[in-house]
Formats: sequence, structure tokens, C-alpha cells
Amino acid sequence: MPRFALLLMAMMLGACSPGDCAQAEGIEPRPAGSLTSGDRAALRALDKAYAKAWLVPDAAAREQALMALFAEDVVVYPGYGTSPIDGKQRLRAFWFAEEGQPAAVEFIEHDTLAIEGSIALAAITGHSRIAFFSRGTRVAQEGHYIIHARPDDQGYWKIERMMWNARAPE
Repeated sequence: MPRFALLLMAMMLGACSPGDCAQAEGIEPRPAGSLTSGDRAALRALDKAYAKAWLVPDAAAREQALMALFAEDVVVYPGYGTSPIDGKQRLRAFWFAEEGQPAAVEFIEHDTLAIEGSIALAAITGHSRIAFFSRGTRVAQEGHYIIHARPDDQGYWKIERMMWNARAPE
């Protein structure tokens, strides 16, 4: 009986060799692990959601909208030689310190330049412009950013690393 099962399997495998069985016309195989168009759309939406969240008028709702975009073990590199901020709780304290007035964002724009990566880890790079009020002073900056994102347990892309540089606009 085992010989019969092996013979049957060999016949089934040989019945459709790569040269004999044509793929559906116009469909190309996807390299294992590459980003799909749906992944790219979701990553572009994540980038836009980050900028949009900063413009939420209510401070508590703004904090909730922003923090929902980050992985628990996020690391943010804020630039200007500032030490990295690791973890969602420390990031929350950095941006939304209870003793201070949170920065009021006047406008923010993220222009996505590239989305690359795999289904496990992707990088979003772009150009940003922002103006905000901090301690009564208006600050306007532009620069570049990079966001590393990975899917969470439910499959939603979350920011796991973020870095930006900034300079005064010309």
C-alpha cells in the first residue's frame, strides 16, 4: 500500500509541470514577502493619519489619535541631538506632558516620497512642513522624515521607528 501512495503522489506532481500548466494571463507571481498595493495604500494612509492627528482640535482626542498609530515598543529619534524616546508611554510623556501646555500645531503636511519594504517591515520616507506654537513662540520647520512600520497582531500597520530632521523654511 505505501508504494501505491508514493506512486499516486508522483503521478499527481508530474501531471502539472511548470511548463505544461500556464498561469492566468496577465498575472505575475509576487516575490515572497513583498508589499502588495493594499499594503502600500495602508502605509500611505498611516503617514497621512499621523499628520491629520496633529490637527485634531481637542487635546485629549489628538493624543488618542496619535498614540493609536504607534507600536508599544516604538522608538522615536526627534533630532537636534535629543536622546531617543523609547516606548509608547515615554513618547506620550514627551509630547503630552501633564505639567506643560502641549504644542498647538497650526499646520502640518507630509508628502510621501517612497514606500519600500516587505510584509513584515516597511519604510516610509517623505518631506514635511510644520508650524506650531510652543511656549508662546511660533516655530516653522521643514525637513525629511523616515517611518518604519510593521503590522500588529491584527494586521494593522503601526509606527515602530520614526526619525526626522528639520530646518527653518527658506
